[in-house]
Amino acid sequence: MKRVCAALLLASLALAARFVGFEVKPNGNSELDATTGVYTLNTGGTITDNKSGLSLVAKYIQYKDGEFIRAREARLRSRDGEFIAQSLEYQQKPDTLRMEVVRYSSSTFKEITARQGLLLGENVLVLKGQIRSSSPSLEAETVVVDADKNQALVLGNFTYKDAGATLRGQKANSTLLLSFNGGKVQASTKVPTNLLQRLQGYADRL
Repeated sequence: MKRVCAALLLASLALAARFVGFEVKPNGNSELDATTGVYTLNTGGTITDNKSGLSLVAKYIQYKDGEFIRAREARLRSRDGEFIAQSLEYQQKPDTLRMEVVRYSSSTFKEITARQGLLLGENVLVLKGQIRSSSPSLEAETVVVDADKNQALVLGNFTYKDAGATLRGQKANSTLLLSFNGGKVQASTKVPTNLLQRLQGYADRL
């Protein structure tokens, strides 16, 4: 299970960095709406933030300096891994990244997939809908990762397997808390009330 943890934590830490002073390389022509200040790259291109190491490659990009970046059929790479999404939208205020039909991969984890993803500036990553990972085996409907606290909260129906053990949640209010420390993972279905309320609040934002 520690590979899942590492993947999610690295993703959150790396991608919470803002696109500041980014460089844009269109595949073809770029269009500027002089009224709104919005640039459109109908044939896609690449957006790079050399400071944070982020690189976005997509078949369609729309952006406005200091406000947002939208992309379709997108690949977002960081120093630690990459997201592939059917679509994504980054909003500078608030600092959020929303993704649809998303897959995350890294050198330590093959992939974790979900229908939706939301990365918040508080270093919290929310995944929802048909969440699947193959190594180790995890199936869930909602996962909230708190990178600063080294914890992940699984909400709703889930199946978690590790070292021959299987834990299942078969109710809408089922919960599983994964805590990570020194490469070790502790899984518990007993979640402290204050922690549940705090992380569940993030889940409600997606």
